[in-house]
Amino acid sequence: MLRRSLRLSRRLVCSLAFVLFAASATLAPSPAYAADPGSLVQMQMQSTVGLLLDEIPAGPLREAAAAQALAADDSFWIGKAQRQLRLADYRLVFRSGYYTDPKGPLPLPPQEVWNITLNGHATRQKIKSHDYVAVGYSFQSYIISDPASPGTVEPALAQTGGNWAEPLEFPMDPELLLERTGYACMDEFEFPLGSVFEENTWYFYDQTCKKENPDNASCHETQFPKESCVESLDKHVGRVSTQILFTRVAYDAGIAAQYRVGTTVNPTGADLAVVQDQLVNEEAIFYRYFDPASCEIVEGTVGAPGWRRLLAFSASVRNDGVQPIHMGDPFDPNNPWVKGHAFVFSACHQHYHFSHYGTFQYGNQPGSKKAFCLEETNRYHNDESTPLTASHQTCHYQGIEAGWGDEYNFGISGQWVDVTDVDTSLPQPLTFLSNPDQFMCEGQTLDAFNNPVNPLDLNDIAFIFSGFYDDQGDPVYRNSCAFYNNWNATNLGSTNVSAPNNTSFVTSPCTRGQTGPLRDCGFQADSPLQSCAPGKKVKLRCESDQQPKVLRICEMSAALGVGVACSFGDSMANVIVDNNAKDVQFACPLVRDDPANGGGYSLYEAPVVGEQQGAAIQCVTKK
Repeated sequence: MLRRSLRLSRRLVCSLAFVLFAASATLAPSPAYAADPGSLVQMQMQSTVGLLLDEIPAGPLREAAAAQALAADDSFWIGKAQRQLRLADYRLVFRSGYYTDPKGPLPLPPQEVWNITLNGHATRQKIKSHDYVAVGYSFQSYIISDPASPGTVEPALAQTGGNWAEPLEFPMDPELLLERTGYACMDEFEFPLGSVFEENTWYFYDQTCKKENPDNASCHETQFPKESCVESLDKHVGRVSTQILFTRVAYDAGIAAQYRVGTTVNPTGADLAVVQDQLVNEEAIFYRYFDPASCEIVEGTVGAPGWRRLLAFSASVRNDGVQPIHMGDPFDPNNPWVKGHAFVFSACHQHYHFSHYGTFQYGNQPGSKKAFCLEETNRYHNDESTPLTASHQTCHYQGIEAGWGDEYNFGISGQWVDVTDVDTSLPQPLTFLSNPDQFMCEGQTLDAFNNPVNPLDLNDIAFIFSGFYDDQGDPVYRNSCAFYNNWNATNLGSTNVSAPNNTSFVTSPCTRGQTGPLRDCGFQADSPLQSCAPGKKVKLRCESDQQPKVLRICEMSAALGVGVACSFGDSMANVIVDNNAKDVQFACPLVRDDPANGGGYSLYEAPVVGEQQGAAIQCVTKK
């Protein structure tokens, strides 16, 4: 995955941080901690989370949505609080400071050791100009690490009793963030275009994003919003200003036992494991259009130009060993990995990729993504042997430290299987195989005499022919490694996935209480597909005989013969229709995969509040 610093140039910060962390790692621990096996940093936060009602028309519909939220049990609100807190992930992992004030990661520990307590019951609230059902909550947990690194990543935490308050700006309602605020809070820097979509916004959320244009962009690439993140939250959602208070406390073995996460599998070297939970919980099907010159066509990650239906999923690995996977700087001509042709420069993405990270498959359909960048994007272990200092946080210095892992989140270009021509109606296994070609040493790295050597000392490592050749016909080399027994026991992740054919995540059930006209779940298609004159105004008169519904107008694919179940942001129109006839107008979209035959559109509908019931919306074309 590709990430960037929140304050300075990603390349500059990482190079400086690595020097600082490496230097500090050589120092002896403070005498105060000499007898302690680790450190404890307590995390505490107070916040408010809610369900926004603004988009639902005032009256019976809004009151029904409010009543549903007020009747929701604690698990609903704790789930919302977890999703709000997860928006802090980017900021906490990729903290940075200036050279004179070095900072590094203070990541959230794994979610299984979060303690979230509701401060009473949810109530109807007017928060500035926004109508909410909301509740306050408290968060508490502990970071467990080695004795030295808390002070390295945050000087205020060098001693017991030291504390640091990290300021945070959250949306009051963490759902529908892209639908409500667009790209205002999405930090795309160094990501491929189009990586953000409605279901993966926590991977990109950056409260510091400002108004930008293409000449001064540090956050935005796909779109350039007219509002900063904070301005957009205030206007469209409602904002919570809070902070996480980090306090260094005396090491306590009992507390550490309660909050420790992670098991060391290989006690002498590295070990990679697929993060099964992310493969299971982070997948979505969507439609996307690709023109013949797109990077995805050039790199072969989709089967053909035009509309494609894609099964996107997260493929993440963690290092359960005691030594890092280390590849270093792909721009260094003296790096043995560079000399061995293991890195490939991507003209589309303008950086070097590593081509042997993993392989994907859905049923009998393989994925085609071959280019990866090894980085430390998540601290999966919360224990005394996993420092907070992450030295591989850029594609310009690649690797995975012990206890850390690399997330390739769903939505990133190529992080999918093209299922356009695949029957997805019956469950089939979606699999991710990590390290299929043994390029990453899950064991001990060896020198020319088969003696173990430090994996960070690349010049001491023997490199051997891998059996592969690059696109220029040059042999590709990998480091010599003594793989330990059962090294690949956790390298395969698998989950069964099914979805009705011709659908996307927009037609999937709403599972998190999403409601209102902007939601991107719970829709169903209305037949048939409609023709129109491209660019001309289409005028429909529509009504719903039963409950009020949302009518959404999407593009269509002539080649596939289907509507392309679109999100709110990609729709031609998105309006509420009831039993009073309503006029709906929009510009006829060109059928992009069959432009010679004109324009066309598809219709989708969903209830404004609650689940789908009864008859479809009825529309007639007005002249």
